[in-house]
Amino acid sequence: MIKLNRVVRPSYLTEDMIKNLTLTFKATGESVWNDERLKAPLRLSSHGKCAYCECSIIEESKYMEVEHFKDKHSYPDDVIQWDNLLPSCKRCNGIKGTHDVLDTPIVNPYLDHPRDHIYYKDYRLKGKTEKGIDTIVAIGLNDYERIAIKRFEIGHAILESISQCEDKILEYETSKKTRTLNKISRFMERILNECQPSAIYAATTATIALNNETFFEVVERMKSIKAWSAECEELFSVAKSIILPTALKA
Repeated sequence: MIKLNRVVRPSYLTEDMIKNLTLTFKATGESVWNDERLKAPLRLSSHGKCAYCECSIIEESKYMEVEHFKDKHSYPDDVIQWDNLLPSCKRCNGIKGTHDVLDTPIVNPYLDHPRDHIYYKDYRLKGKTEKGIDTIVAIGLNDYERIAIKRFEIGHAILESISQCEDKILEYETSKKTRTLNKISRFMERILNECQPSAIYAATTATIALNNETFFEVVERMKSIKAWSAECEELFSVAKSIILPTALKA
């Protein structure tokens, strides 16, 4: 989970429209939120990912659901309030269900910074605060089959990429070929692109990569051979902003 920035309420959602749609929902139970004029800006605000688990919600095999932070059954007056709507995958939306966020608060990535409440350890998320603990439970963020094992796969892949980058540096130090130097820069840029807010599971990828000793050894060696580009530095700076703590005291 990463911090998200909510986009401006769509012009479609006027005060009159909110009132009418709310009345319609109360009278008929109609899914008045299931409208592309709402879904499109929500997807934009989350980089096309679930606001909770960061899986893609634009792939053909998956689809987006409009999630009500304050659940629609307990708080029908907020059923179409823009600040109450989040983009979610079916799994996260279904598990959260009718969890009462006023009775037992959980992290809202549009309002809270997840790193203030959640930390990462051994491919699992842990709560730094009571809100963090309740978030992990309410959304099932350590579900083994759907999420925890995915973190392991992502971690293995990013560490393998870092190792490959190290091998490319060794190749350059032997050959001194300029084209090899350029390959190193581009390869690191691809690694860091997987650690950007727009990438799926970005918090996991960035946290694993930027807490890896070999990664920083590679960075220093790249700087010494002048392969660390301005693009790498920019991507690295952004990646640092979304990593989760890796210890409770962090």
